[in-house]
Amino acid sequence: MEHIKKAIPGLVEKYYNESKETCDMMVPVVVKKGLDNLNLTMFSEKMRNDILNAAAEEYVKKGRTEEAIRALVMTNNRRRLVEIGENFQNLNMFSNAIDCFQLADDKEKLLRIGEHCLREGQMTDAVKAFKLVGDAEKLIKVGDECTKREKYASAIEVFNILSNKAKLVELGDRLMKADQLDLTEKAYSLALDPTRLNRLGDVYLKKEELQSSYRVYKLANNETMKQFLKDNFGLTE
Repeated sequence: MEHIKKAIPGLVEKYYNESKETCDMMVPVVVKKGLDNLNLTMFSEKMRNDILNAAAEEYVKKGRTEEAIRALVMTNNRRRLVEIGENFQNLNMFSNAIDCFQLADDKEKLLRIGEHCLREGQMTDAVKAFKLVGDAEKLIKVGDECTKREKYASAIEVFNILSNKAKLVELGDRLMKADQLDLTEKAYSLALDPTRLNRLGDVYLKKEELQSSYRVYKLANNETMKQFLKDNFGLTE
């Protein structure tokens, strides 16, 4: 029994060396072939993961980051995915970083980068991060900040994601006062507010923008005004 115990470290080292040799041999072949239709089922799970993780590092060295990420996803190597995400973040490539943190299922990293993007005014990326985490409170904060910075289209997108009709109506009212009617229409339409859509239709009518007026009355299901414009001005669907 004692001689078996003594032999174990040597056997482990031998197995490790043989595995490493196989892995080192396979990596250039795998990298050259690519990951599509790659079949490694003849190897053990550990060997497959070792090969793919090593291939991922080779892809990184070659600047083929997308393929590296694919390989890491195949091995569920979350730690390395997070590291690559952090590298992207350091390069201000926030969208790529968010993708990596999502694949690593690291919600804490997603929250942090979302908050960073919010502070830096990178609203699209902030929305992306907070949406993935499902943090409604943070998304409202992003929408309010977008409104403050007059990034109204982004604000509308955020409030629509949240299905927050009150915020959409509030923003639409603000845009109406600023005579930004296209965005007003978008906000009111997403809020499904017929009263305000009718008001907007009236504004278009006063401006003699008949086609726009007809479109908005249609959204408001105002059959009377639709018929008026159709019969008197020949407007159609």
